[in-house]
Amino acid sequence: MTLRTVGGKQTAETSEDLAHWVMSLTGCPPITRTVLARCTRAVHGDEPGTWFYVEADAQEGVARLRCLSCADMRPILDSAERWNFPPAWSCNTCSQSIAEIVFGVSEQDGLARWLVVAARCVECGHVGGLTDMVVPGVAADVFAATL
Repeated sequence: MTLRTVGGKQTAETSEDLAHWVMSLTGCPPITRTVLARCTRAVHGDEPGTWFYVEADAQEGVARLRCLSCADMRPILDSAERWNFPPAWSCNTCSQSIAEIVFGVSEQDGLARWLVVAARCVECGHVGGLTDMVVPGVAADVFAATL
């Protein structure tokens, strides 16, 4: 694990480091599992896409990802129904707009209850949370498989 603070900002070298950062979040429901965002469309063959452009609004709890490789766009949870056209994310440190995304899921009694969406800049490694959402009590294993 390689989490560092550079210029007062958290950075990570890999998506696994980002997952560790998400697991260590405080002041929120406890994160019990993480899921790396992957685009598994057939066009990718055996190597799913893991780099995304992302749009997210933390105040409204909406987000969608667009795969860098195939341009497939997918809303997270009910974001499509509540979409408010937030700006595309770009790194506050280097302005790169491509990120690896990790979802953090908080489970209670076997049900997913809360989701956090976090990004790692593929250029400089800066990590940060993008938004969070209440999950309507879906079985945690089923929910994680849909991310």
